[in-house]
Amino acid sequence: MPSLLDEIWIFSKDGIPIVDFARIGSVDKSMLGSFISAIKTFVREISKGQLKSINVGNDKYTFTSCVQNEVILVCKSPLDVKDKKIQRICKLVVDIFDDMFSLDDINNWDGETSFFDKFKDKIDLYFKMADL
Repeated sequence: MPSLLDEIWIFSKDGIPIVDFARIGSVDKSMLGSFISAIKTFVREISKGQLKSINVGNDKYTFTSCVQNEVILVCKSPLDVKDKKIQRICKLVVDIFDDMFSLDDINNWDGETSFFDKFKDKIDLYFKMADL
């Protein structure tokens, strides 16, 4: 994973964990997914806008959607990393996910995370190559 990001998670729009790239793994993915899904829905309802990021302590959580807004990508980074760099990495991950999976894939997903292993392998390889 690039040094700009500490962790990346991908959730269904309902907050179900799909894939994660967590170095520490100290976050309960189910709780985080439920929280993000709920807060995105809350922001959309009260402001008709989209939640792009939140700051918690020394970390920033950046959100973006893919697969026709059925999937939420969450990137955790230190507060001092510029938004432009985070957005560039998020766009790359979203583009790869959108290329590999369709709306039908997501809607018919049975909850088995091994379905996304090829995606995870591709992202792992990309990040290893980027670190060279």
